[in-house]
Amino acid sequence: MSDALLGAIAVVSAIALASIIVAAGLAGQPPRSRPPRSTRCPRSIGVGTVQMVAGADDPVIVVEVESVAGQRFTGRLCHGHDDPVVSALRPGVIVLVSFDPASRKQLSLADDAIAVRAAADHSLLRQGVLTHDQLDLIRFGTRSCSVVTGMRATGRDREDYREVQLDLMVTRPGGGQFPAQEVTLVPEAALAKVSPGSIIDTYYLPEDESAIAVCLPPA
Repeated sequence: MSDALLGAIAVVSAIALASIIVAAGLAGQPPRSRPPRSTRCPRSIGVGTVQMVAGADDPVIVVEVESVAGQRFTGRLCHGHDDPVVSALRPGVIVLVSFDPASRKQLSLADDAIAVRAAADHSLLRQGVLTHDQLDLIRFGTRSCSVVTGMRATGRDREDYREVQLDLMVTRPGGGQFPAQEVTLVPEAALAKVSPGSIIDTYYLPEDESAIAVCLPPA
């Protein structure tokens, strides 16, 4: 995998793990019911190297892309006529692009948090670090905090993550507490952040306190 792609993945991973497991940008909003999950494939992220810029008024910009999954292909950057960012592109320039996996020839600059977050979400789901239910709770649930009252390793792991069972006392934002238990994957370097006595961000639905999702900052 190229150094450019590794650098871009590091950026995406930092965004993802800073919320751990993702999407903290929607935290703190009033709770709402979870909508049906979309069946649309989220936009993917890749590192592109500009190969050609042809034309003056409406330039054709050809980009060679390496996706986070390791696929290589060539696409054309879709852009606005007066986009100052695009006007600065030259052959050899490296850019972060987003694309629809079903139509990879049409590229966009991945300069918005939504596209990057969607790619990070999809990557963590694919790796098994997150479940769809956990992601839904983080996106649409109520953000609170909890105190870790117990932590046990299950003995399972996935790459640099260790699976642990957490006993928690969750604080309700409106007052009161409730006990909860969660089995989750934690970066090995962040295990100290879930030791008994630690305070961690927690998401849940007020109408269903039986399911929670926890979030950790990066190690």
